[in-house]
Amino acid sequence: MTDPRLEALRAVGAHHNDPARFHYLEILARRLPGQSAAVQRLLAHKLDTALSSYPESPPHTTPSQGNQRPAPAASALAQLNQTLGTPRRSIARDDPFAMDSAPLPALKSVRHFSEVWSHIAAEQQVVQALHRGPENAGPLNAHKLMLRSLNLMRSLSPDYLRHFMAQMDTLLWLDQASTRATSPAPRSVRKTRNKP
Repeated sequence: MTDPRLEALRAVGAHHNDPARFHYLEILARRLPGQSAAVQRLLAHKLDTALSSYPESPPHTTPSQGNQRPAPAASALAQLNQTLGTPRRSIARDDPFAMDSAPLPALKSVRHFSEVWSHIAAEQQVVQALHRGPENAGPLNAHKLMLRSLNLMRSLSPDYLRHFMAQMDTLLWLDQASTRATSPAPRSVRKTRNKP
């Protein structure tokens, strides 16, 4: 047995507004009769609340879209995504998988964590480099001079050191990627069959 309010919504075609939510309402209505009085009150309250916020008007269709499935109204998840600025589905009907290319805003806590993590990583890299440095190098040894400048950067401006280390990591990655791209692929050895 279903709720007459749900039947009225189905009769005007409002069940196409949000099919998953409408199915949820139907399940709530079906579960109601077989429960105890306390559970029935709880389920009835849930059903009333959900029905009060469900859009009652059928989805709008233009004459050119007569054979197409009606577009669902904006669900709560779509509204939340729009509020948070996440990529949304494009309105274009020809490409249902197209997404808006709006960049996601970084959360304040994520930015803070990223800054702290990069500071700790830069500090650890400098400490490891200082421990691995040459012990008996001369005053003009390039490796020793670089380690001394990193140590000075660490004490004078930790933020500059963090940016410097990030740039060096990027340059190192680009160098490794370019050497991988230019290295020749190993030749496959073809076996020759001996003819009898």
